[in-house]
Amino acid sequence: MIGYIVRRLLLVVLVACGVSTFLFALSRLAGDPAALLSPPEASDEVVAATRERLGLDAPMITQYADALRGAFTLDFGESFAFGRPAAQMVFERIGLSLWIVVPSIVLAVLLSFGVGVVAALRPSRPSGRLIMAVTFVTGSVPYFWLALLLVLLFAVRLGWLPATGSTGYASLVVPVTVLTVTAMSTSARMARGQLLDSFGEGYVLTARSKGVAPWRILLGHALPGALPPMLAWLGIEFSFLFSALLVLEPILGYEGLGALLVRGVTNQDFPLVQASVFCMAMLITLVNIGVDVIVRLVDPRLRTKAAT
Repeated sequence: MIGYIVRRLLLVVLVACGVSTFLFALSRLAGDPAALLSPPEASDEVVAATRERLGLDAPMITQYADALRGAFTLDFGESFAFGRPAAQMVFERIGLSLWIVVPSIVLAVLLSFGVGVVAALRPSRPSGRLIMAVTFVTGSVPYFWLALLLVLLFAVRLGWLPATGSTGYASLVVPVTVLTVTAMSTSARMARGQLLDSFGEGYVLTARSKGVAPWRILLGHALPGALPPMLAWLGIEFSFLFSALLVLEPILGYEGLGALLVRGVTNQDFPLVQASVFCMAMLITLVNIGVDVIVRLVDPRLRTKAAT
């Protein structure tokens, strides 16, 4: 297990290098940052002075080495638009985004397991079919459209919640609800499928033939078999929910990392974009590695396979 963790941590270094290289190339393909920052009527001397101030007059390999060093030291320079360290701005906003994503993941897991269990125990009954139909409908609704509907209902019509903003717990209700419903729609169907597969395994059929109580079969045999794939799915779900913030936060006026990244792209603020994308990529990578480690701990089949 220790060797596996070390290999995964080395993967983090490779991902960091890959993301830094991609961001460096993208910033250069977008055009000359000095020309983009300078006024349209700026002379060549002004553009050259801006290029020298940003260190863009150095050889390309030197600029690339500086970009890599800045990524590993979390020093992305100052934001062009705000004049503050880009990494500091990201650290201030990433906590606000986690206040949306973490509760959404927790609620989605709890609800999807509950809904999936009920649907798996009654696969051919009207209640089981109704549950699956509801999850298909909610999963088909675009999350940004659902967010607008909730704002229209609870903020505009009823006045129970703020329409925009990121202050107070009330501002979390709409984004957490939207992401929870979106994640649960997929996770519930997956939980049902995994449980149905577990119900067909030989050890479950043997337990049934021995007269083991249904709830013991569910908790002691079916759920443990369905748990590893569900945990592995959490890493993918976390990546999706965090990327969904790029659309959801600007719509709701929530000042999280997603809104900050969109603002950086709009203002052509390369340090802010690089810091936001790099930190988001590293967070998603670390979460997925943590999920992989947990899956190996709870699934003895993977530990046995790794040992052999």
